[in-house]
Amino acid sequence: MKTLAILSASVLALSASAAMAQSNTSTVDQNGNVNGATVSQTGSSAKSAVSQLGDNNLATVTQSGSGAKATVNQGGTPNAEEQTRFSLANTPYASSGAEATVTQGSAATANIDQIAVAGGPTRAVKATISQGSGAAGSTAAIRQRITGAASATIEQTGATNDSTIKQYQGNHTALNQQSGALNVSSIDQGGSNTSATVVQSGDRNRSGVFIFGNNDGVYVEQLGSDNISSVAQNGTSNGTAIVSQGGTFNTSGVAQGEQSYANVTQNGAYGTSGVNQKFGDKATVTQTATSDHASSTVNQSGGWSYHNNNATVTQGGTDVTSTIDQVGIGLTATVIQQGTGSTSDIDQSGTGNTATVSQYSDDNLSTVTQSGTGNTATVTQGTP
Repeated sequence: MKTLAILSASVLALSASAAMAQSNTSTVDQNGNVNGATVSQTGSSAKSAVSQLGDNNLATVTQSGSGAKATVNQGGTPNAEEQTRFSLANTPYASSGAEATVTQGSAATANIDQIAVAGGPTRAVKATISQGSGAAGSTAAIRQRITGAASATIEQTGATNDSTIKQYQGNHTALNQQSGALNVSSIDQGGSNTSATVVQSGDRNRSGVFIFGNNDGVYVEQLGSDNISSVAQNGTSNGTAIVSQGGTFNTSGVAQGEQSYANVTQNGAYGTSGVNQKFGDKATVTQTATSDHASSTVNQSGGWSYHNNNATVTQGGTDVTSTIDQVGIGLTATVIQQGTGSTSDIDQSGTGNTATVSQYSDDNLSTVTQSGTGNTATVTQGTP
């Protein structure tokens, strides 16, 4: 049974009533069967457009406040980039069993766009955007393509934030949560069974997450201000990346390979961390609240086989620098640096080598180079 005629009449009545009361605008266009759309607007200058192509889709838009905007499209024509990336035609694709919910309490902008998604009779594909009363000037966009079980949620309560979630194919979950101001977060996921969560509560933070693989997971938390985080899991499976930045002006970059684990924590100021992993590697970087202008680089590379390399860096000093390069199997490197102006460089290859560097005083320099099998090196400078 088609609901278009009944819904159109309801929308016309709603629009007429709203026009007399508060000059709100709402447009609903449905092409298919058993679709449902509910639009409720309170306040001035609210705008809502819902267009559903396909069957059994549900869209709910609730707006309250001044100047809010919301657009929901479920089913439609993919853009040129998506046509090339997924070999899609330049023609409308229907969606079925899709759900979309937009709730705004301020002058925010929201956009949900789902094409060629397919949920079950009780609807499994979802996209939810919620922006609170303090989210004036914020923008949020969700794009989901060619999937049967993807869930995306954006929650923004701060002002002038920008949040984007894109999910393609497979089963994915994503959450962008921003409560500060002037933050930017982007999640782009493809493949199957991936998960990404970004939480930003400070101001002027930037986060970018790109995943294309299977069974990967990313968690980014930035509680400070003016921090930058970038995580890329490209062509990987079973990778895990965790980034937590609670200080200010910190920068973290993680590029992961197969079955790798990276955990980066920066709570100081002006810290930099770079982690590059290939296959079966583990890296933990901690730059504490006492660190200032600390720098850590971990490169774990090699052939396409499980490496089981492990790098651990803990830095609480000022202007300290650590570099770890690992190319081999079963390598372990540990660096601890306090004080001011110290530098540690560990270069490992071979199999089963271990290096430990601890520098507690100022202006120390340590260089460790290992190759072969089963070697151990320990460097200690200064007193803990």
